[in-house]
Amino acid sequence: MLEKNVDMAVIGHNYLSYLFGFDLLSKKQKILILDDERIKYGGLFGRQLSELERVFLKTWGEDNKLEPLINIDRFLSQQDVHFYINKTKLVLGASPFENLYELSRKFPNFFLAIDGEFGVDLDTEKKESFDVEFLSFCHRMGRNACRFSNLQNLSIDTFLNHCPVELKKIFTLFKENIRRMILDTSNHWDYKSLIYGAKSFYQSRMSIASSDLEIFHLFHCLISPFYLLNEDKIIEEILPLFESRGGQLKRTHVREWKFYKRSPWSLELASFEGIIHPARVALLGGLPEKLPLKVRPDNKCYKNVVSSVKFYEQSHLSKGVHILVRDNRIGTDQSLIVLDNISDQSMARAQQFVLKRKGQKIDFFKSSLRDWLSDDLHYVLGEKIQYEAVEEFHFGDEVFISEPLNFFERSNIHLPKKTKIYDSANPLYKSKLDNVFYFGPYKDAQLGLLTAMVDIKEAQQFL
Repeated sequence: MLEKNVDMAVIGHNYLSYLFGFDLLSKKQKILILDDERIKYGGLFGRQLSELERVFLKTWGEDNKLEPLINIDRFLSQQDVHFYINKTKLVLGASPFENLYELSRKFPNFFLAIDGEFGVDLDTEKKESFDVEFLSFCHRMGRNACRFSNLQNLSIDTFLNHCPVELKKIFTLFKENIRRMILDTSNHWDYKSLIYGAKSFYQSRMSIASSDLEIFHLFHCLISPFYLLNEDKIIEEILPLFESRGGQLKRTHVREWKFYKRSPWSLELASFEGIIHPARVALLGGLPEKLPLKVRPDNKCYKNVVSSVKFYEQSHLSKGVHILVRDNRIGTDQSLIVLDNISDQSMARAQQFVLKRKGQKIDFFKSSLRDWLSDDLHYVLGEKIQYEAVEEFHFGDEVFISEPLNFFERSNIHLPKKTKIYDSANPLYKSKLDNVFYFGPYKDAQLGLLTAMVDIKEAQQFL
């Protein structure tokens, strides 16, 4: 029997919803998760993990005695990330040393010393010690970020205080060269394209300008092993634990929202249970535009248009994620392409990221999507590649926050903008809602999933 009066209704069904719920259940609160299909995270947010995020989730599991998270490696598969930057291919995702070696070989100017000489020692005899130091750093930082960090103290100093000396030296070169390249508005476009594509993929931000903290997180993601989380499998094991501790899950959507004195009063469910009364509501997903709620600030962002691509002959696309970035598309309405879900090198899912506009419909620009897909596939994968789109274009659930194309340094004190929720069913009622919260990439989280997880953990103190 569904409990009608709950302390928190969580809208959005994903593994982060359960982690959010477990912390509240430990405070004896009544939690209901609603699997409303209109709000969800895209497949690139939350399911793609670096080493730091892997340790964060493992620590979260240890603190809440959640066996699936304690043994999260059972649900992870290590994969490669392929960046196609104009016509340069960069393959990452293996061991930290191998990733650093590949990055240094393809983009050596990231690691130039003041005298113009290459400043990183890539002696293969140091591979084992470098890998151990990097993974040990991620272990310390991931545990501390989970247990002690909030959005305000998650700073560059926090990272550098735990960083091994050799890794700090390499990062310093990386940071200083990025700063130099960003200030040079005429050159280094291959490097800027990599920064743009990597920030999009790892931080859910389409931008070149970066704070020191964002650059460090980006550096860590580029040389970290890369993991793909099997979310369906981990939820399958987490759900019984959630229910055994008093949590509830209902697979339905919210038909109607009612607010009284700016706070949630009732939610009418599209199921026989009818009306529930939550004291608070949390939204965990990407872009909540399909709900009768407005999120402000209305951030400029990119949405993904999804289709399937079938290659006539086996392509050279290997298992993993392939990110196509061209310098002439940075900051434009049609920005970058991600290829994943690759099956036998013959099928792939294509995600094309387009600038979100009011009243946007795919039918308005379907032909330009086809042209763009063809142009970029042939440009970065070779003219001989033959394919066909075997699925209609449709909008996905991914959202990448966009910033104006500028070359000025971002402040190192950069907290996500305060998100305010409004009831759009009553356009004359302009006051923001209370006790309605949002956690996700639309909140302008500067470190992507890591910031979202810290935000969720920090919120428990006030709920």
